[in-house]
Amino acid sequence: PDIIAVLADLTRRLDPTRPVIDTSGWVHVDGATDIMDWHDYDQNPETFRQRYIDAANGVGVMNKRFTTETIIPRFISEYGGIKWDVSGSKENWGYGTGPQTEEEFIERYRGLTQALLNNDKIFGFCYTQLYDVEQEVNGLYTYDRVAKFDPAIMRAVLTQKAAIEE
Repeated sequence: PDIIAVLADLTRRLDPTRPVIDTSGWVHVDGATDIMDWHDYDQNPETFRQRYIDAANGVGVMNKRFTTETIIPRFISEYGGIKWDVSGSKENWGYGTGPQTEEEFIERYRGLTQALLNNDKIFGFCYTQLYDVEQEVNGLYTYDRVAKFDPAIMRAVLTQKAAIEE
């Protein structure tokens, strides 16, 4: 038997009140997950948006192995990861090509986030990542927990009403 299916079954037996995510963000196994989640670091808001419209319509663009017809909650458990390096080090990295200006960063962040907020099949999302860690400079805060951008701008983006709330 598939180890993922065995572990999902065991988890449900130990605590049937909690939903199970089998292998977060990647390949899901039929019947082993209660929540469909993806990790997606696409830096283009338009292609990102289109992918989740397709996924909401049942097109398996993100996960070839998950074939069930059952409608289950969809969660983008990691997205973004936009590189913004305040240290100036050439050693650091983030996903894709980093924006050239703070305004470009905010527009990309807004576009990616709105692609999820405007999709009525997406029930939640988590930006990757809140803080820079070691060599990764894709956080909204530095390694030392200093905001890279005005928190009011980020709050305004995140507090928009989501389509699923309609």
